[in-house]
Amino acid sequence: MVGSTQIETALAETLPLLPEERSWSFRDMLAVKGGLAIATWGFLAGGATGQLVGFADGVAALFFGTALGIGLLSIALLLPVYRTGTESFVFMRSAFGPAGTSLLAVVLVLGVVPFNSAILSNMAGDATREVLIGLGYLAPASVWPVAQATALGVLALSCLLAARGSDTLRRLNLLVVPLLVLLSGGLLVAVFWQSGWQAVFSSEPPASPFDRATRLMLATELNVAITLSWFGLAGNLMRYGRSARGAMWGTWIGLVPVSLLPALAGLASSLVLGSPDPAGWMTPLVGPVIGLAMLLVLIFANLSSLTGMLQGNVSTIVQNFGPFARAFGFAGNVAMLGIVAALILLLASDALYARFYTFVAFYGAVLAPTTGILLADWLVLRRKTVDIRPLHHAAPGSAYGFVAGFNPAAMIALLAGFVTYLALLEPVSQTPGAVFRYTSASLPAIAAAFFIHLLCSRFITIPSGRGGYPDLARAKTVRGNVEPAE
Repeated sequence: MVGSTQIETALAETLPLLPEERSWSFRDMLAVKGGLAIATWGFLAGGATGQLVGFADGVAALFFGTALGIGLLSIALLLPVYRTGTESFVFMRSAFGPAGTSLLAVVLVLGVVPFNSAILSNMAGDATREVLIGLGYLAPASVWPVAQATALGVLALSCLLAARGSDTLRRLNLLVVPLLVLLSGGLLVAVFWQSGWQAVFSSEPPASPFDRATRLMLATELNVAITLSWFGLAGNLMRYGRSARGAMWGTWIGLVPVSLLPALAGLASSLVLGSPDPAGWMTPLVGPVIGLAMLLVLIFANLSSLTGMLQGNVSTIVQNFGPFARAFGFAGNVAMLGIVAALILLLASDALYARFYTFVAFYGAVLAPTTGILLADWLVLRRKTVDIRPLHHAAPGSAYGFVAGFNPAAMIALLAGFVTYLALLEPVSQTPGAVFRYTSASLPAIAAAFFIHLLCSRFITIPSGRGGYPDLARAKTVRGNVEPAE
């Protein structure tokens, strides 16, 4: 009965939120987005950037990459989801169709969430190992797989907490964020205090076959892709804001300026110590006592972030995989995500940091064209207007049913954008194309998907009478129905 109730709750959360159901203030939104950003990607983004460029270039790459990614994501998904009040992947049915959206959910939820969960668990395991070494309970060269065992334990605990279905994310992050800000600021001060300004600014990343301009673009591209990976979760959380201004500013400040604090600390630490692993920075920089306290905060932060990530994506799974997902119950769906993450930990834990850029680049290859398609569909073709009812009842013959649940224009554009991205940046070897240093990979992929979706829609979808585009003037405008007043 409890599992059934939680499944119904997960389904209910995919329905449009009414103004009276939106309770998060600017402070709440800032706490949640900032807490998740720091605990999830902040340190890792900075550490990975420090393996590509020096400190000055790294600051530029972190800021412009993150700000550009959030700007594009806000226009393409966050603001539309806020206006309609719908779950992110439900809104995407207007562009991709229900089957096309479910296909993307397989990649973006069943692929991205387990990987993110694995790397967070791995970080918590590494931090635990460092704590035990600092306390003298474990030898530095111990053969016991303490980090991996602890990572699996943290992942299991996160699954148990997430399976409870408790709505504690907002309150938890209000508590955690101040600790994370202190952790980030303390680490940044420590690295400059211990090493000196000159050493930080003069430190160089590992040797690379690419020139400075190419490495700078690689670092910027990394941070654009990392930001786009917030895709569904950032959109879903936007819906809870009481006002558009509070939701948008809370999101932007939480995911850009606040996330830059740990990123800068990670960048400086990575350059000085030569390692992208956050768990290895703290004790050498601030000593055993404060370092152990920081590591404990990092473990707790990763636990809370893992719980929110696992719990927050169950509604997307239930909505897109229907009876199959419901048969497993809420806890079963959380467990499935946890099992996939555990397999990644067991089979590829050593590659999580070493191949971090590769994984993120694959995100970008899918998310960049997806963003371009949503920009074209929402801004140009639909002019910021959708019919909410068929989003939730996208049966064959309905406005957003398209062809067997797929929008051919969107799928063609997605493939074209994906190919464009790979032509400019090969993710496995991280080999950039000839013009990558001038264009990046995300922006051309977004542009290719944007224009191809427009052309295919104008000449294929709209003339066939599919997609609800000809009925634009009579479509239900969402602004006056579900968007809270300012």
